[in-house]
Amino acid sequence: MPTQIYKAHIMKKTILTIATAAVLSAGLTATANACSYSTFEVDGKAYVSRTMEAPDFMGEHLVTVPRGYEINGKSGDYGFIGMRHENTEWISSGLNEHGVNIESLALLESEYLEEGKGDINYLEVVGHVLANAKSVDEAVELLKKTKVETTKIKVAHDLTVGMHYAIRDKERAVVVEYVDGSGYPTIYENEVGVMANDPAYPEQLKNAQKHIDAATARTDETVDIWQKLDSGSDSRFSHLAAINAEYKNRGADKDARNNGLGRAFSILNAMEIVPSTMYWLWVSPDSQMIGYGNVVDIENKDYYYRTVNNPDIRKVDLDKIDFSTVKYSAKDIYQQAPSFTEVSAAE
Repeated sequence: MPTQIYKAHIMKKTILTIATAAVLSAGLTATANACSYSTFEVDGKAYVSRTMEAPDFMGEHLVTVPRGYEINGKSGDYGFIGMRHENTEWISSGLNEHGVNIESLALLESEYLEEGKGDINYLEVVGHVLANAKSVDEAVELLKKTKVETTKIKVAHDLTVGMHYAIRDKERAVVVEYVDGSGYPTIYENEVGVMANDPAYPEQLKNAQKHIDAATARTDETVDIWQKLDSGSDSRFSHLAAINAEYKNRGADKDARNNGLGRAFSILNAMEIVPSTMYWLWVSPDSQMIGYGNVVDIENKDYYYRTVNNPDIRKVDLDKIDFSTVKYSAKDIYQQAPSFTEVSAAE
């Protein structure tokens, strides 16, 4: 970690020690989430868009994980790529060699088994699914027999935040939540193709319904009216659900520019929170912002990402990786210099 970032990290940890108890006891943590997720299909092919926002440096590295590679003492039969946070067990996003994608977002109302009572902790769920499931159906069955316990997030001041998960393959999209303390999941079919943060999925879906209804009811006289809402968790969920509902209702247009990949990046743009516009003051005085954003083309097993400090879209084609022979690698996603294609007036 660079020296200036390390010093800032220590300062923020001190601030957290002073502020956390009062703020957490006041129940204000429910306002502190900002990651967003959307999935949809174009011509029967599935795409995913996701943002990772945080008020602090989360140490994200793009990792290539071979078959059988151990992370925190655990492994599986399938290889994958993903976003690993420093050298911890936390993987927040990934795609495996069979085309299974999983994204984890904060859900503060999550309840797990006590630490030491489960098979894996909630930061290990993404890696566990990617290494052991060839489909969403297999992922669901795997998680139904896996007990999940709580833990602290080392790269986030040892906070215990909680997560829920969006899992997607060619055929099925689900949301997985842990809300009853049993260690076992509640599974929801992701009927609107969206996940945000608190509250849990059923309540988010209920809150979004009026916006979905308004979007699908637009007529020739009102088609130009679009309410983006604000950046709160409920509003982000509703906005994205309305976008997906509108698309399902009206169908794809004939504009060649509106292809699946282009739509996925357009949705990514709509989800991103601009730096210095939102804050988790109970964690850090710094602004909450997009750290990375990713797009997944499930059909072609392509994983794209870009970072807050670099607009370049980077691509990993999993079909070009032999996960039986590839070596484990980890690349700091924030250390790549941007590149630009210059276009002359003659072109």
